[in-house]
Amino acid sequence: MRGLALNFASTHQVGNTIGISKVGESKQLLITIVELSFFIIYYIILSFLVSTLLLKATA
Repeated sequence: MRGLALNFASTHQVGNTIGISKVGESKQLLITIVELSFFIIYYIILSFLVSTLLLKATA
C-alpha cells in the first residue's frame, strides 16, 4: 500500500497542464456573474410558468 501512495505522489501533476489556459480573476468573476444571471432569469421564467399553470388549473 505504501508503494501505491509513493507511485501516486510521483505521477501526480500539480499546476497548469498543457492545453488548459489560465483564466484571470476578472474573467472568472464575469463568468460567474453571467451564470448567475442566467440562473436568475431561468428561475423567474419557471416561476411565472408554474404560477400561470396553477392559475389555469384552478379556474
